[in-house]
Amino acid sequence: MPNITIRRMAKGDLEVVCTIEKEVFQDPWSLNAFKTDLSNSMAWPMVAEFENKVVGYSNIYIVAGEVQIGNFAVAPGFRNRGVGKKMMNEIFRKAEENNCRSIFLEVRESNKPAMELYKAFGFIPAGKRKDYYSHPRENAIIMIKDL
Repeated sequence: MPNITIRRMAKGDLEVVCTIEKEVFQDPWSLNAFKTDLSNSMAWPMVAEFENKVVGYSNIYIVAGEVQIGNFAVAPGFRNRGVGKKMMNEIFRKAEENNCRSIFLEVRESNKPAMELYKAFGFIPAGKRKDYYSHPRENAIIMIKDL
């Protein structure tokens, strides 16, 4: 899907972002969590747009030479169309821009499509957080990519 643009998330995006968040995740982030990231100097929340419509987003945190992916989602109707790849490329660009040594994230143990996307970008499983998620209770797999 050409014509996907990535930009910093703005306050005007929050309603759409929260709608996608509720469609995609069983335990969605709150509006306040997204709002807080807009003013967090260590956060770089981004949206992916197609034809001026937000179709994906991610919240990353850049701390001590590492990038943590806190949230990553693509709207259901736009999956497998290059949106996730474009956002991941932007995350790698931000990591390079900030001289980061690694990128890491947690993903639900049952979320095989997300794990496959991350593996395609060179992330490897590096551990497990028992009962990390609560709705429903589930382990998280920690994945890391050294840069």
